[in-house]
Amino acid sequence: MTTGIVNGKEKPTVISGQTEIPLDGALLFQGEIVSKGKSEIIEKGFYWSTVSQNPDSTDNIITLNANTNIFSYELKNAKGEKTYYWRAFARNSFGFDYGGVQSCNTPEIWEVKQELPANSRGRGAISLYNNKIYMTCGQLERGNIYTNSTWIYDIETKLWKEAATFTGESRTEPVIFSVEDMTFVGTGIQAYGYAHKDFYRYNNTLDNWTKIDMPEDFEARYGSVAFSLNGKGYVVGGYSYQSGILNEVWQYALSTTDGLWTKMDNDFPFNFYLGISISGNNRCFVGFGVTSETRRTLWEYDDETDSWEMFITLPDEVGRTIYSGVIIQNSMYIVDEKNIIWTLDMDDETKTWKKKANLPLEFLNVDGEGGFQNMLTSGNSNSIYVGLGFSKYLYEYRPLWDN
Repeated sequence: MTTGIVNGKEKPTVISGQTEIPLDGALLFQGEIVSKGKSEIIEKGFYWSTVSQNPDSTDNIITLNANTNIFSYELKNAKGEKTYYWRAFARNSFGFDYGGVQSCNTPEIWEVKQELPANSRGRGAISLYNNKIYMTCGQLERGNIYTNSTWIYDIETKLWKEAATFTGESRTEPVIFSVEDMTFVGTGIQAYGYAHKDFYRYNNTLDNWTKIDMPEDFEARYGSVAFSLNGKGYVVGGYSYQSGILNEVWQYALSTTDGLWTKMDNDFPFNFYLGISISGNNRCFVGFGVTSETRRTLWEYDDETDSWEMFITLPDEVGRTIYSGVIIQNSMYIVDEKNIIWTLDMDDETKTWKKKANLPLEFLNVDGEGGFQNMLTSGNSNSIYVGLGFSKYLYEYRPLWDN
């Protein structure tokens, strides 16, 4: 009398494929049923864990129903800075079989980049365009020393280099925007209370600055915000010593000569200055200023109709002052005065803000109010670059791994 299996295994035979990272914040588990055994497959899937190096049915379980021998599962909202262990499994009426354990290390949430090789500064002009961070003007070391030096950080080479000096007078609170691989910087204020109306164009290829003509009725100002949309630059609001707080909107479009400034027909809904603009996915928002009507509200601009629509009012749990914001995929990220990052799914009808990470401790100043000023996003990745607000620090933040 013979006992045991005569014609093959009773239980299935399963193998685990290698882990892949298909997208930021996601892991792809893969498995294959090499043999179903002596009866049909009635259950299959994956076990996974960030604690156990040998995950089993006591850990996280993913059960799949598809009637295929090759199967996979995309685990979304994976956490950064973790090691994920997983294995495939399958069951027939005779029992289970398990593939070998696979593992994957997820990326860092925060990565330190090269420090600025110059004196730290704040209240200057900083933007990110074509994988380069541009920084000029501002105030050195929280003192009254102003600068017009220009520095560029190349995200691909991970290096800073000093560029041509800004040819206008040094200043704080200027605005900056980019159009067709040109960067434009203008307006701002000097220590003795003199506001500027001049603008300059930086040519990245030639590494030089050129002064551009300004309309006579464009008042000198500081504390405006600027953004780029559909190949045009916009300057919104600001404070003028001639007229006080402004709400006008100016558009700059390149032409065969120096470009053309146009005062838009529709002003921003309220007097506005010292706020922020947030851009991404061909959408632009302005708000979070210092006037009572704009401190907690954010407005979206439609360039086709030249109109503004209120997008959101911040809830009480978000800090009173918002330093900056960006858009990654279809989510908005902002950082408040408590150095907390908040995110909003822009498709969420409830418009609920979710708390994410705190900024690194390096951005906390001595009185604990937060030294951070800049949040920039690269169009070629899902990363956000933060720092440089009266500091030399620059960090890469990967929000899709911050789960």
